[in-house]
Amino acid sequence: MLKMRTRYLIGLLLLLSVALQAQLNRGGTPWSFNLDAGTPLKVDIVLPPPDLAAVAAEDLLSPMPYRFAINLPVNISFSLPGTDSDTRYYQTTLPSGDRIWLLTIQAPGAKAITVYFDRFNIPPGGRLFLYNSDKSKLLGAFTDLNNNSTGLFSTALIPGDQVTLEYNQPASASTMPDLYISEIAYAYRGVPELKDRTGFGDSGPCEVNIACEEGDFWQDQQKGVAMIGVKKLGSTFWCSGSLINNTRQDKTPYFLTADHCGKGTKPSDFNQWIFYFNYNSPTCADPSIEPGFRSMTGAEVKSTAGDVFVGGSDFLLLVLNQTVPDTFDVWFNGWNREDISSPYGVGIHHPMGDIKKISTYTTPLVSDNWIPISQKTHWKVTWAETHNGHGVTEGGSSGSPLFDSEGRVVGTLTGGESSCDSGSLDSPDYYGKFSYSWDMNGTETAKRLDFWLDPDNTGVMVLDGIPLNIAEPEVRSPDLKLFPNPVSGILHLNSTLLENQGSIRIDLLDSWGRNVASFMRTLDNSGHLTVDLSSFPNGFYLISITSDELSLTGRIIKL
Repeated sequence: MLKMRTRYLIGLLLLLSVALQAQLNRGGTPWSFNLDAGTPLKVDIVLPPPDLAAVAAEDLLSPMPYRFAINLPVNISFSLPGTDSDTRYYQTTLPSGDRIWLLTIQAPGAKAITVYFDRFNIPPGGRLFLYNSDKSKLLGAFTDLNNNSTGLFSTALIPGDQVTLEYNQPASASTMPDLYISEIAYAYRGVPELKDRTGFGDSGPCEVNIACEEGDFWQDQQKGVAMIGVKKLGSTFWCSGSLINNTRQDKTPYFLTADHCGKGTKPSDFNQWIFYFNYNSPTCADPSIEPGFRSMTGAEVKSTAGDVFVGGSDFLLLVLNQTVPDTFDVWFNGWNREDISSPYGVGIHHPMGDIKKISTYTTPLVSDNWIPISQKTHWKVTWAETHNGHGVTEGGSSGSPLFDSEGRVVGTLTGGESSCDSGSLDSPDYYGKFSYSWDMNGTETAKRLDFWLDPDNTGVMVLDGIPLNIAEPEVRSPDLKLFPNPVSGILHLNSTLLENQGSIRIDLLDSWGRNVASFMRTLDNSGHLTVDLSSFPNGFYLISITSDELSLTGRIIKL
């Protein structure tokens, strides 16, 4: 968040707390965990730590934005022997013929580690896991479903100063992955110690959790708001933002945040930004255990307002690299592009990288500017005291949405003077106007929202939000029975149309509609068959049953 009037960029703060992280993955257990658990992990690479005294001196001279990590070069390939000049790992072959490949990196003194890949390609059947030295934090399995056209990837934080990459290669597979680790983020501050399991509550004491009564009427809107782990300039920062609806309402994963969040970010860095959804307290009171979240990696810039110190409304419109799975239960927030002051509303954000908070205004928004120019580019807002606190904004809130009284986005946070200090509770904050961002920052499509959010030029002034709500597939046979549903192990399928069908094919598709498994079955005259799903990760799946004569579909939940 840009703090008035000094205008420092402090909108990207603090390292992600490390409990219960859940990137898009297939779950499961690394094969090595079934071997001798008492054997200490062999460290393959020891990285020299940064000069923390020099780093501290630099931080004193340049306190904003808040730097929590120094990126250390690694430049190690985790690929077939000889494919790169520096290829390292440890290999062991199991009696089954399956193979385990291990690579352990240590960065002495680091409080947490993020791994950045410049090449990331996993062949079908392979599984990649990451975990810390005591195996208390596990990420993965990452599979070929995590591959993307950019070849770039990054992981959520692993607590401690050591990370192990484990690749499981089934005996039937002959191709190794192409994994090139370019650097790791060495977190030297702003994160809890490994032994600290409750280090997530870093925002000010006046902030109000979204689960409090102040958030009762904003539960749809909050589902669209997410934290962003911003990689740029050799460091990582925090911002907030929101999924945003478009007039086609086709659930394109547009994401709106602040332009200053992305200043200095290279195109490759955007592909390593991480978006954290549903990082919420389940109760009004701060929980004693950090809540979980869901995260996605990578985005592409569509349009931006330009340098807020020159002028403009400070918006950045991204499109996520992947569609959002329906298991995330998100909301594409609506918007209002009328330049009309709202009498009341809220801001929803992640101050200081903390769990989601809500701030309430009860006096009308004021049209204002961010720098001394004639254009009224921003809404000035003053926050009100409510039953459970006096919500404000802090570093990390930058780019978060401002909602009007009808629950529609009218601005994105640039900065301001509010804080939990008693003398600053009533100080104003400034949000770049959605109405200005729509078409007033320039004539190019890369400087306005309308081209993207109203692609058919309908002229709509206001648009409501919509849930993700992936449509239920049509079940062409009313007597198709899938039970138990939810299922944890054996799934039973039964239909009179399956009787005497001979051979059929069963396809299991994930929530993105991608095939994750196929089974061939020969039927008797009972019309009944079973599929063992015990090894598959939890989530929503589509079941497709096909033969030469029929096609049936259904939906299940795996728990």
